[in-house]
Amino acid sequence: MLKMPPIFSVIGHSKTGKTTLIRGLIRELQSRGYRVGVIKHDPLEHGEVDRKGSDTANFWEEGSQAVVLSSPSRLALFRRVEKNTPPEEIVPLCGKVDYVILEGYKRWDYPKIVAWSGDELEVEPRQLLALVYDPKDREEVLGKNKNKNTVLFCRDDIKNIADFLEKNKTNLKRVGE
Repeated sequence: MLKMPPIFSVIGHSKTGKTTLIRGLIRELQSRGYRVGVIKHDPLEHGEVDRKGSDTANFWEEGSQAVVLSSPSRLALFRRVEKNTPPEEIVPLCGKVDYVILEGYKRWDYPKIVAWSGDELEVEPRQLLALVYDPKDREEVLGKNKNKNTVLFCRDDIKNIADFLEKNKTNLKRVGE
């Protein structure tokens, strides 16, 4: 049986920098010798696969070992499915990777990095890995989180986010496991 690599999700509202963050993490983790796979969740069936400028094309261009688009009716592997496919069933399709980054999967039980947008997403505290914010929102984020134990990163601080992921590698799995 294939050992499941560390998995975490990057979530946030549209236009909050999720793709930019994931692209930076792909580059940084690969520079450290890790192989990275990305699974993009497309619950509303909007996704385009491999079109220039699409998330899947961007993740591939960064050098991701595998990129998968998953929706309720299809996988980017163009295999018909009848329901949302759990990431655990998709990960083996990524081949030998050291990390799997999920883009989306807001309601699924995975550790999450949340891209700050001003209005907070509902995330169970046990699922929250870190909050990533745009530099312009620094004061607001620090103010709203000053009495919380939330791990905070500027979204441009890719090196420290990757350091954090390395240090917490054993905690990057389905939260209930």
